[in-house]
Amino acid sequence: MIPASFAPMLLRMFLGKKIFPKIAEAIAEHIAKMFKLPQMVDYMELPNDADRRIDKLEDQMSVLVDDSHPPVINQDEWEDVKATIKKIKNKKAFKSLNAK
Repeated sequence: MIPASFAPMLLRMFLGKKIFPKIAEAIAEHIAKMFKLPQMVDYMELPNDADRRIDKLEDQMSVLVDDSHPPVINQDEWEDVKATIKKIKNKKAFKSLNAK
């Protein structure tokens, strides 16, 4: 049994330098057609539907970022408001228990 690594060397010896490149090129083209490599390369390299959708979303995001503004109150102020509301609720609950 001949190892696979000797196959290219044996082909060059028997087929010469003129025939072997043509055979190798024909094999490469056949494999490329079998696996649809030209279509895959075109899909990856050329703009397609997914690229257009992503560009559209990026444009929408940039418009939203440009139109946005910082919050009216910061996080600390919001926590103070929530704490105040909680205190008011607790006072009302306590008063309603004492009223009965």
